[in-house]
Amino acid sequence: MEKTWIRFLLPDDEYKRRNIMSYFAEAAILQLGVLVIMLILARTGLISMEGELVLLLLLFGSAAYIGIRYILSGMEYTDIMTEKAFQKERKRIVVKSITFFLFFVGAYFLINLSETISTSPIDILGLGITTAVILFITDYASLRRSYQKNKELID
Repeated sequence: MEKTWIRFLLPDDEYKRRNIMSYFAEAAILQLGVLVIMLILARTGLISMEGELVLLLLLFGSAAYIGIRYILSGMEYTDIMTEKAFQKERKRIVVKSITFFLFFVGAYFLINLSETISTSPIDILGLGITTAVILFITDYASLRRSYQKNKELID
């Protein structure tokens, strides 16, 4: 593995590691470009933003860019080559999303029992459903892209 201080974020697979490093580099360049544009707009008075908000937006944008690039790259599920394996992994993703939802809602209700946090059950269920659906969509998109890419490699 390359000698880098971010190696704890990188997978052991060399192909994945190389691609993720390029995603980090792309995100950094985009982040720099957006920062320069925002500085120019702020100096001309076209926008007025707090520094903390700008930093949070840039950090979130970079993380989202890296995540989306990874999901759409089709390199997460390298062993999904057949329709049967695809269906099996899809069922696993559904179970994982439902398990996450149940764990999230259960943990939130346990925390809410102490009455230190007062939240309506509808809010808890809504947040749990939303996060479980996002988890399912991202995993499924990655699975589908990986399956299509693997099929192309076989043909």
